[in-house]
Amino acid sequence: MAAAITTLAATLGGKVLSDSAVTNTVVANPISGGGTIYHLEFDNTMNAAVTYLKIYEQTSVTLGTTQPSIVVKAAASTKEYLSIPTGMVLTTGASYIATTTASNAAGSPSAPASACALAFIYT
Repeated sequence: MAAAITTLAATLGGKVLSDSAVTNTVVANPISGGGTIYHLEFDNTMNAAVTYLKIYEQTSVTLGTTQPSIVVKAAASTKEYLSIPTGMVLTTGASYIATTTASNAAGSPSAPASACALAFIYT
């Protein structure tokens, strides 16, 4: 197959959210309303344990009750990248948390030893 170049009709995303201190405390509605996420980078390089990024399509989250819309698992000392070509639409808003707790059990989820970093491209 020969290489091909395709011109995109529009750019993917127009804004970048960056957070260098993601822990087990919910960050509620950082994008102020709905949006569509096209790409995210979850940096767990400072931790020697698996850490989970949980993104909720909610502006207010009750841990253990509110189910995450997506969970990204980052192995110890790694970064995870996720591209979503058609976008993940978050109609009502978004909130997120980083935790070493895989389940969505009630109570306070375990914090990673060090804060993680998160960046995502969205509209």
